[in-house]
Amino acid sequence: MHEKKEKTVRESINFPFGLAYIARVLTDGGYKVEVLDAQALQWEKHEVIDYLSSGSWDAVGITAFSTQYNAVKVFSDFLKKEKDALVIVGGPLPTFSWKLVLETTLADFCVIGEGEITILDLLDNYNRPENVKGIAFRDRDGQIQKTRPREYIDTLDDLPRPAYELFDMERYIKIKMAIGRDKQPQNTRVMTFITTRGCPYKCGFCSRTFSGFRSFSPEKTIQEISYLHENYRLEGIAFNDELFVRNSAHIKKVAPELKKMQLFWSGQARVNLVDFDLLKFMKENGCIGIGYGIESGSQKILDRMKKGITVNQIEKAMRYAMSLKLDIKVQLIFGYPGEDENTLRETIKLFNRIDHPGRRFNLIMPLPGSPLWEETLVKGLIKNEAAYLTELEKGFGKGKVLVNFTPWQDNEIYPKKYAVEQKIRRNYLKKHPVLAAKSIIRKIEKGIKN
Repeated sequence: MHEKKEKTVRESINFPFGLAYIARVLTDGGYKVEVLDAQALQWEKHEVIDYLSSGSWDAVGITAFSTQYNAVKVFSDFLKKEKDALVIVGGPLPTFSWKLVLETTLADFCVIGEGEITILDLLDNYNRPENVKGIAFRDRDGQIQKTRPREYIDTLDDLPRPAYELFDMERYIKIKMAIGRDKQPQNTRVMTFITTRGCPYKCGFCSRTFSGFRSFSPEKTIQEISYLHENYRLEGIAFNDELFVRNSAHIKKVAPELKKMQLFWSGQARVNLVDFDLLKFMKENGCIGIGYGIESGSQKILDRMKKGITVNQIEKAMRYAMSLKLDIKVQLIFGYPGEDENTLRETIKLFNRIDHPGRRFNLIMPLPGSPLWEETLVKGLIKNEAAYLTELEKGFGKGKVLVNFTPWQDNEIYPKKYAVEQKIRRNYLKKHPVLAAKSIIRKIEKGIKN
């Protein structure tokens, strides 16, 4: 047996709302529920296996992203072989790769899409799975079957309150905001929160677990945040929606109520949906940071992505937020189909024009469920889905090139990416010599400590 060790909590931990909603509907349905959040505990696979070895359950649900295929295989196979438990896999991985999961693991069922209604239906009818909508399974002959789709929950306001009491909430409250961290007061109690499902836009690189777009009403949003504020002494909210700042009417109802609770907050926006007045209103009502999916400074790449924005809109939205001294987190993508020396120069020039230091780029990696994934399969750039997902877990953001859409060789990709990041940063520091001096001092101090 491996000894479990307590680990230092990461700077940013997203509360697993999907898991917490499932836990609530199960407890309300009369089931005894136990939750293990290995992500928050930062357990390695062997530590999770040790935990699973020590208990016994009739059914075990595993929620997973496409990047966690390996973990699902390890855990589901262990649970079937050693515990003879019913294994149900939910989340983006089985939603998009249900056939692969059932072909290559011992999982019994894949839940496709939303799980709150499906999980109760499945547990009531696991011996008659063909009657359950929104799942895939192996029939008695070993053939993989997919049932008809489960309808979405029409109104998110109808969702019950997540089962917060089953989680170690302190692990999710002592975090640094992903958006707004440079403006976040020290040692404040902040938690992530989600008010929507889906996104009304259709960017080519985005894997959309839910089609369409649904949202809490402003009243439901405030009701749920008030509960967290009162019961867990929150001081800030990090809205983790794919798109939180979507229109001024919604913000003008929610933001003043957050201010009344003395909560600061941050969230994701789009450059084509904000103007100076809206951003100013947001700041006056507690907003400290905003996220922009800029992706590229090249209109050619933005159009290829079907991003639905222009370089001119990027410049205006950035200048508005910078003038208000909001903390800005820009999201950037490197290596999208069509990327070349010219598109990189356009991105460098954009940040030089607006006088912003930028940040690191994310190397594009096709994810199941995205239009780019389908395009990649058609072109034969991914020939083995299982092998790709296995490497995806190892290589996501860790210096591996899994699919190359650029004119450069694989071994040139990361040096090229780093060079562009450094060029943007150097351009900025040339205009800000005091910051440049401080940056040099920090590097020297870091070298001395090491």
